[in-house]
Amino acid sequence: MKAACTVFAACLYLACAPEAAAQRKDTVRTLKEVNISARRPMVTRKADRYIINIENSALANGYDGLDVLRKSPGLWVSPDGGIRIGGTQSVMVMINDVVQRMSGPELAEYLKTLRSEDIARIEVIANPPAEFEAASSGGIIHIILKKGRQQGITGTASAQYKQQGKKPYAGAGLSVDYKLKKLYVFGGFNYVRDNSFYTGYTATDYADKSSIYYYNERDNNNRRAQYRGGVVYDISAAHSLTLQHNGSSSRLFQRFYSDIDYNRPDQPATGNAFTEWVRTPRFGSSTLSYAWNMDSLGSSLKVIADYSQADKEETNTLVSRYSDTALSGGLRTATPSGTDMYSAQADYTRAFRNKSGVRAGLKYVTIDRHNTILAEDRAGTGWAKNSGASDDFRYREQLLMFYGAYERRINKTSIKAGLRGEQTWSRGHSLITGETISRNYFGWFPSLFVDHTLQEQEGNSVHLNYSRRVRRPAYNDLNPYRLQVNDFAVLVGNPNLQPQYTHSIQAGYTWHREYTADLYVKATTNYIAQTARTLQERVIEHMSKNYPGHTEVGLSLSAPFTILKNWRADNGLLLYFATTEIDEVRISRTSISLKTMHTYTWQKVADFDLYAEYNSPFTRDNSRMAHIFYVDLGMSRRILQNKARVRLSITDIFNTFAERSFTELAGTTMDFYQKRPTRTAALSFMWSFSAGKAFTKKRIDANNSDEKSRMN
Repeated sequence: MKAACTVFAACLYLACAPEAAAQRKDTVRTLKEVNISARRPMVTRKADRYIINIENSALANGYDGLDVLRKSPGLWVSPDGGIRIGGTQSVMVMINDVVQRMSGPELAEYLKTLRSEDIARIEVIANPPAEFEAASSGGIIHIILKKGRQQGITGTASAQYKQQGKKPYAGAGLSVDYKLKKLYVFGGFNYVRDNSFYTGYTATDYADKSSIYYYNERDNNNRRAQYRGGVVYDISAAHSLTLQHNGSSSRLFQRFYSDIDYNRPDQPATGNAFTEWVRTPRFGSSTLSYAWNMDSLGSSLKVIADYSQADKEETNTLVSRYSDTALSGGLRTATPSGTDMYSAQADYTRAFRNKSGVRAGLKYVTIDRHNTILAEDRAGTGWAKNSGASDDFRYREQLLMFYGAYERRINKTSIKAGLRGEQTWSRGHSLITGETISRNYFGWFPSLFVDHTLQEQEGNSVHLNYSRRVRRPAYNDLNPYRLQVNDFAVLVGNPNLQPQYTHSIQAGYTWHREYTADLYVKATTNYIAQTARTLQERVIEHMSKNYPGHTEVGLSLSAPFTILKNWRADNGLLLYFATTEIDEVRISRTSISLKTMHTYTWQKVADFDLYAEYNSPFTRDNSRMAHIFYVDLGMSRRILQNKARVRLSITDIFNTFAERSFTELAGTTMDFYQKRPTRTAALSFMWSFSAGKAFTKKRIDANNSDEKSRMN
């Protein structure tokens, strides 16, 4: 912290220097000697979503993409990177209309490579309408990246250094846009090196009075890269073609060092274990789209073809030694996977002069998935294949989807109704065991949105919406595999998993366009949850299963306040009750989450921001999660004639952020604790460059399907 304070003092001196005292200003236009100054509100609302305008807000000051979501109004991010709009169900994340087809942890890693300077706005859709795929029971978060605005070249360059305890974090990025008449070319690249050190423990007590205590140290050495590029050609004022590619490539390398106390009634034992976990996930999506803007009312036709490919090489090597040599051993697993997905869709919108419109669309998707498990046991100084634990699994899924929607504004009331149909054909086959999985099911997914303006000048309105959603099982969960994680934990696939369905109703009130209160109810059947059971030899088996039901009832509040002319506070509250039926036991809990972000502008000096968040204990499946509290502090200063910005930030200044959970199952209890290096000091720099005349922002449309989100 001494080094951090020294850097903070140096940065404050730089901020106060006369040559760096250029003042940040709102956009000002002069018209007949009358000055009009305006700042876009941070949050704007529509009937089926609200939009967080990141550009030129406090959230554009040197954060990564996951931090932007964590600090955005109405969004909540758990320590493991799970993203929620409300309650416990995770969301689908889209970036420039492309669903990020990754598992939760990999999506969190990917979002860390994005820079806040590259984000224009975020759309938050709690109850998605019919034009979005039904597989988004927790809602949709759509991140829209900036596009160039000028003829010629525009772009940003950024760099960041962060000290995480004794380990460094460093990143750099470049984003460039080029426009020449009808041709628009764009691209970007971000690279991060992230080194950190975790400590923690897992204490397991069994029904037979035995126990196992693991003390863990985890050394992380991660490399992440994210890139995007594309070209847009305007055939005419109404017709355009777009070709774009988005991708990521990472190398995640973790070493675990564990001390073990194994207390058995007959013979206690001690030991230690060393684990090396290496993952190299890669993802790429190429999209070709055609857009026809038919008239000035908003009628359009879009045709999109997309190919996405994800693959991952993964190895996990464990060597353990105990005072009882009969327990000593080792295991090594290689679990490569690959997924190819092809999709084609057409979306038609027809707008009418009576403030009404219709939408219709058709989409076809085919997915091919290949998972391999090669399990090996320690044999002397070498390794021997464990045929019983190895597998080679192929999975294919086809989806045919269509929808229709109608929207109309009658006086002060907006109504939007839609119906979506989705047919699923799937087949899985184990090349080792010969086991086959076959699915064939169809679902209807209606939606309705009503928004009524009470006083238009004051910005007061009420809204009500409903939708039915589905969550299909992740591909890995369906595989009939058995993966040994360590001496006492096993992951098992479940080929009998069925999709879960959720009915979601939300009603709310908006006051003065900024203050909102929402009540929601979510009722889920065939709820998918990962639970555990104890086997012989005190091994705990983790498997995803379907359970009868899960219900959530919640209240969400958003209240921004202007305390002084240059001091603003954005506050949020989430209060919800969740209950789940697991193994004939009803697990219920009421939880509350609070967040506040204060931004203060000290004219001619710097912008300061403070963020605090508290989450009370909550329940996830059959685990009770402990409370979380932390406070972040930052300072940013524009320099070089407002073309660059330097930022200093300190996260978790009281070092209170820690993860803890308690799980109880059939007489066995597990107490988990982990401490990351959450108190960090970071220095970042961002420089914007541009040259040319203003031109209209081009939106890049791409495919949006939930299948990519189920890739691991």
